[in-house]
Amino acid sequence: MRTTYIIVQIVALLLLGTEPGQAFTLLGPFSGWQTPELGYEIADGGAEYGGPRLRGDEYRLSTPVVTYGIDGSFLEFFGAEGALALDAAFDSFNSLTNVSAFSQSLDEFPLKSDGINPTARALGIVDLKTQMMSQILATLGLTSPERWCWSLRARYAPAPPPSYSVVNFNYDPVSGRPSRYVNGTLYSYVIREIFNGDGTVWFYDAREVPVDSANPTVTLASTISGNPFTTSDDRVSRATSLVGRYFTGLTRDDAGGLRYLYHPANRNYEGAPAGSFRGSAISGGGGASASLESPWTIAGSTGQVGTTAVGTTTTTNTLQLVDLAVRAGVDRVRFVKVNTDPVLRQNARQAAVTYPEVVSSNGVVIRQVVSRILTRPDILISARDLGVAGLYVPVIGALEQPTFVNTGATLDPDAEGPGNIEPQSGFTFSKVGVYSLNFGNTDEQDGLPGSLWGSFDGSTNPPVIYPIGSKLADLEAAALYLKGN
Repeated sequence: MRTTYIIVQIVALLLLGTEPGQAFTLLGPFSGWQTPELGYEIADGGAEYGGPRLRGDEYRLSTPVVTYGIDGSFLEFFGAEGALALDAAFDSFNSLTNVSAFSQSLDEFPLKSDGINPTARALGIVDLKTQMMSQILATLGLTSPERWCWSLRARYAPAPPPSYSVVNFNYDPVSGRPSRYVNGTLYSYVIREIFNGDGTVWFYDAREVPVDSANPTVTLASTISGNPFTTSDDRVSRATSLVGRYFTGLTRDDAGGLRYLYHPANRNYEGAPAGSFRGSAISGGGGASASLESPWTIAGSTGQVGTTAVGTTTTTNTLQLVDLAVRAGVDRVRFVKVNTDPVLRQNARQAAVTYPEVVSSNGVVIRQVVSRILTRPDILISARDLGVAGLYVPVIGALEQPTFVNTGATLDPDAEGPGNIEPQSGFTFSKVGVYSLNFGNTDEQDGLPGSLWGSFDGSTNPPVIYPIGSKLADLEAAALYLKGN
């Protein structure tokens, strides 16, 4: 079904004993056994975009180009400065080289790339750019290794005491073996029953516990999961909290996960993005450059090789797109901004994505051009009131659930991967703005300030807060008043 991505250089084996421990976790759809009872997709537990996947069952993009756009609802609330923060998030990925050019040891990436802005932490401000970067990682197929380092596989309790099996979903980017380290931080676990307020069991979990650090070194991917406070040790929860925290780029483990997923040596049976057709979008499809097309055709046939074409109609003597086939990792994913109509939430002008690829189908190597005509950006970014989580706390942001396609199941019905992540998704930011949380019949002075969006870094520049035009001094004065000073 696939050829496994293996690195067998002698240098790598020598490095295993000296390099700090590393790990990444793969994102995909929840398996049938990944139930809320065992700590997966927990009700009222925060955003979960999918579950951890075993190595070899990964899901990834099969296109090297993904578009993004910003609609009017975002611009109205966050303004041009907020849009620049989003552009900076995408630029941090566009500035990466091909993953095949990363060094074997990944030393060019830091173990720690985050920091705390004290003012933003004190005022409950969440960095817009950092949140967008974490959502991009989810779109690329990675999730939090801190969240899934240790996970329950099963629970058996015909009579007390219960029995559990615990699995490790983290993988070392150099050796490929399961790892209990994340960016050099060693994790153990403790099995806990997590209770509801009424004393009933909410779920069971193998809670990650950092055993060698009072302040764990975390990944950018750690910020993807929305429920670290219920599933991890308090030290991990503090280290992954987005309030006041900013990231300057990928950590070593983030980069290792991308290298595994998108390295050309990682060849999976997968499909082209939905809506794709064969040929140049400029010429209308159906006839790409001859130098890129396969010379292998049968006279008088449709010219189709492999399985059903995507988004096209079979026409006599017209080469059709080879959809399901063995594909190599695309090596690098670029994010391209497109002009978006602020009201209609679609491309101001129809956009086209066209790229060449080489696939293998039925034992035949085929070169083809893949095109997609887009009426809306692949990633559409907007803003609105997202409702509440945990019954009363406003949701600060939400990723449109990625579409996972299990292409591995077309060869083996019981397979849980590998598969595709469709490029079309979106992220919606809350535009509730400043709010406070009150407990009981209390007044304004007893309220606790809620989280809000801003832009900040490690410099001495004061944080920018949103909606655009808001004054930091007003927020500071309100915070002092709420604390009774």
